Amino acid sequence: MTTYQLKTRPMGRKWFTAAVRCTLPLLMAWVALPAFANNNNAYVANQVDNTVSVINTATNAVTATVAVGTNPAGIAVSPDGNSVYVANFSSNTVSVIKAATNAVTATVPVGSSPVAAVVTPNGSDVYVADANANTVSVIATASDTVIATVSVGNSPNSVAISPDGAHVYVANTNDNTVSVIATATNTVTATVPVGSSPFTVAADPFGARVYVANFGDNDVSVIDASTNTVTATLPAGNGAYAVATSPVGAPVYAANFTDNTVSVIDPFNKTVFATVPVGNSPQAIAVNHCGRVYVANANSNSISVINPFTNKVIATVSVGNVPVAVATQPEW
Repeated sequence: MTTYQLKTRPMGRKWFTAAVRCTLPLLMAWVALPAFANNNNAYVANQVDNTVSVINTATNAVTATVAVGTNPAGIAVSPDGNSVYVANFSSNTVSVIKAATNAVTATVPVGSSPVAAVVTPNGSDVYVADANANTVSVIATASDTVIATVSVGNSPNSVAISPDGAHVYVANTNDNTVSVIATATNTVTATVPVGSSPFTVAADPFGARVYVANFGDNDVSVIDASTNTVTATLPAGNGAYAVATSPVGAPVYAANFTDNTVSVIDPFNKTVFATVPVGNSPQAIAVNHCGRVYVANANSNSISVINPFTNKVIATVSVGNVPVAVATQPEW
């Protein structure tokens, strides 16, 4: 089976309140607190079922299943929590879900084989990686139409955005690079060589670092966002497929597809200090506002929920067939 992973910053009251609520305890102990957000769900793209499972993160129960396009491969939640964007690999579309009703309100044609999406911090645009077109489609959320198409590297499989919304980072799996797009002009301003077969990219919450999971090298490249150069390589497990960070930037989590584990990495000491067994073929990872970790296990049809204080799985949630992407509301 072949699967794919397959913003001016509005630093206002919402961010400050969440930061006060979460940051100090997380800095002291990386401890999870109850989510403080408009949208407390996790959304899971089930590639074979053509559905999205909606998980209530307070109860770890699936509360809705939403039909979308064919072979959904990527998913993103808007910063305000009101909309969910689903990249449908075989439909060449993005489904727009209204979070309040779990109804699809728009279907947007994009490039060939969309596999990932990210929303700008101000909510105005969605950047979609079109894996077989070697492009990124830019959707204006006000009109649900594509307003730009950006040529990137070979087989873009993941997108991430800086917290200030100025740059989008694209992991190009087949040429071992990351493209850096300036969102002001929708042009590529840098191409950064990374490790072998980079599948997933993530930006830290402070805009200083970008992390890239290199499937072929079993490690994570660290890009200095100010220079667009790789400054470090972090260890991970076999088949490092996905990467995400804590809301305070550390630790870094790598989902290891071959090992069926998640590596918990100290990015400053460059060490793995915990290894968490999860389901089969973990292919995607998301961290919610207060640090709880959600792992999509593609070949177990489940989501593992990790407590960041204990680095233990505290729940396993059954979802649809071949879950390949998971997303929660970002905190900007």
